[in-house]
Amino acid sequence: MSQLKISYSTKLLLMVVAILTLCELAFVVFQFKREQHYRQELLNAQLTVLNYQLLDHYEGGVVNVELWERTIDLPIQELQFAVFDSEGNILYDNTGIGAIGKPSEVEELRMAEESDNHRGFSIHNNDEIDDDDFYYYAALKEGDLYARTGALGHDVGLAEFMSIDRTFLWYALLIYIFVIALTWYSTSRIGSTVKRLSEFAEAAEKGAEIYDTKVFPRNELGNIAHNIVRIYVSWQRSLAERDRQAALAIKEEKEKAKLKKELTNNINHELKTPVSAISLELETILTHRDKLSQEMLFKLLGRCKANSDRLLTMIQDILALNRLEDGAENINKELLSLRDIVDECTDTLLPKAEDAGIGFEINLPDTMMMLGNAPLLESVFNNLINNAILYSGGSTVSIFLQDEDEKSYRIIICDDGTGIPEEHFEHLFDRFYRIESGRSRKKGGSGIGLAIVKRAAQFHGGDITVRNVPTGGLEFTLTLSKS
Repeated sequence: MSQLKISYSTKLLLMVVAILTLCELAFVVFQFKREQHYRQELLNAQLTVLNYQLLDHYEGGVVNVELWERTIDLPIQELQFAVFDSEGNILYDNTGIGAIGKPSEVEELRMAEESDNHRGFSIHNNDEIDDDDFYYYAALKEGDLYARTGALGHDVGLAEFMSIDRTFLWYALLIYIFVIALTWYSTSRIGSTVKRLSEFAEAAEKGAEIYDTKVFPRNELGNIAHNIVRIYVSWQRSLAERDRQAALAIKEEKEKAKLKKELTNNINHELKTPVSAISLELETILTHRDKLSQEMLFKLLGRCKANSDRLLTMIQDILALNRLEDGAENINKELLSLRDIVDECTDTLLPKAEDAGIGFEINLPDTMMMLGNAPLLESVFNNLINNAILYSGGSTVSIFLQDEDEKSYRIIICDDGTGIPEEHFEHLFDRFYRIESGRSRKKGGSGIGLAIVKRAAQFHGGDITVRNVPTGGLEFTLTLSKS
């Protein structure tokens, strides 16, 4: 049989109720004894007054003491009066009790003899009537005379006189009930806090995710519990964020490793073509140097020069891309004019554009200032303009400011050529991605230019997107942060 499980609040309530009950019982017993003692003292005082009156009437020469007895205003019916001398001889007795013995042999008389105020009070069992009944006796000594007044315990008037006022019991009961109710309310709130703390501790021990930040009761224990849970939840969230960041870092490292592997493979593949071409052309020159005409010799050397230029361009682009991806924090920025950078790029590419029959339309304010890296920005505009010259098939390359706010510029670079199929947009900014690989290699493209454009735009707090213009041509939207 399983043991009955009692909640902490119930245990606490039972313990407090037990303590309160003991205190209440102790108080009731103490108050009862105190009231009983008070009633005895009050009876002693009343009987002592009668003793004084008795001696006064006896010494005053009043013959009819019974007449004085009838004037006594007390609810007690069976009062016993007696006067003794120092030898214990009865000088007056209203009940005829007979000889009582010497004062030294009677308790209340002896007390009157020995006390400073010459008064004594005692209680005697009344064996003649009932073992459970008793007499109250008060004695007084004046000179050689003793006055002794007694009252029988079962006397109806005395019983009423000695009855204890039990009104305090009702007050004690009401206070007890109120304190119990208040204790129940307090222990239930404490128990609720302890229960939630216990559940929290069990869940925390099991490593469960806890996001319970509900408010505890507004007291010292509730505040402590709330702070403990809040600290644990904060710590748990910090651990979760740490794990998330660690997972992201691992994922990024894996992606970087994968990209580097792909980059290495792509570089090996891309470098083979120009290196193999240069090697083949040089081998032809060396093998047939006596049989080659001047024209063929210059043609082969020209191919060597073109392939070496392409190889140099590819190496420079790869270095620029690695610099952006691995050491972007070491790239310096300075205040510069975007209009000056665009003008410099168009001036450099103007001869190539004229050979291709392409013109430039530039509409940029002279006040376009920003914090940036000039070589990277030049690479952005050079790649975009050069691609338009080489591959667009159009007649005009337009560069203009579409929008500007407090934080950034939005610049459009577009042509009026044929555009490209939209299925290429997703991979257009990937490394070594070519729409027509043969045509791109023939025109000296490295396949990395648009990847550099993308990373450079992101380095400058922006981005770049591409779309086909409905009227014809390809449009790049370049966003750059001013700071």
